[in-house]
Order: sequence, then C-alpha cells, then structure tokens
Amino acid sequence: MRKSRKLDVACPNKNCRVHKKIGLRNIIRFGSQPNGTQRYRCTDCKRTFARTINTPFFHKHLSKKEIIHICKLLSEKTSFRAIARITSHHLDTIRSIASAIAEHCKKFNEYFVTELNLTPIEVDEMWSFVKKKKKIV
Repeated sequence: MRKSRKLDVACPNKNCRVHKKIGLRNIIRFGSQPNGTQRYRCTDCKRTFARTINTPFFHKHLSKKEIIHICKLLSEKTSFRAIARITSHHLDTIRSIASAIAEHCKKFNEYFVTELNLTPIEVDEMWSFVKKKKKIV
C-alpha cells in the first residue's frame, strides 16, 4: 500500500467528504502523465486526478515550460502564426492554449467581481499594482 503524505493537494470531487480540504493525509501519489504532470488519488473516494486540474495546463499534452513560453510570446502580442513557427507547434495548438488561458483569466476576474465585490476598475488597478511589484522583484 502506498504511503499517504501531508500534501498541498485537495480532492476535487464534489461528492467526496474531504472535498477541498488540504493536509488530511487522504491523498497519495499515483504515477505521472506522459507530459510529466504528477497524478494523485484520493483514498476516500478513489478518484484519480492530475495536479493541474482547474488550471490552464489541464488536458494539455505540452509541458508546463512550453506552455509558459507560449504565454510569454502571447503577452508580447506576437501573432498566433508567428508563435506556431517559433515553437514548431501546430496553429490549432496555439489557439487552444490561448483560449484556455483566456477562459481561466475570465473566471479569475469574475471571482474578484462577484465573490470579493470589487468593481472592474478596482480589479484592473490591482493587476497593474501586481505587475509593477513583479518588475521590482
């Protein structure tokens, strides 16, 4: 039997009794995916899941490093076709990654507006503040 450890991962199954509870020693490592992503298994509900669940990296065959490189090129306003040529990936792959990133950002902004009751202007100011601090670090 595998050893359960205190990990920073929670069970994503909404029907599990320990859903989104971290540090209960109910999660075990359960192999890895072909792109190198760690897989886990909940000992309560027996569900297996990847570490990248609920992120833009989920269900992507590219490595995290490649996706980050593509995101950096997108943030520099490089065209999709140019990114496809630079990275030697198919144009549809680049579009898929851009779509996943856009959807994730949309959910993030909606969370700030609905759950934290911020106005869109406050959210925009927060992102500009974070961007300025990132340059200093």
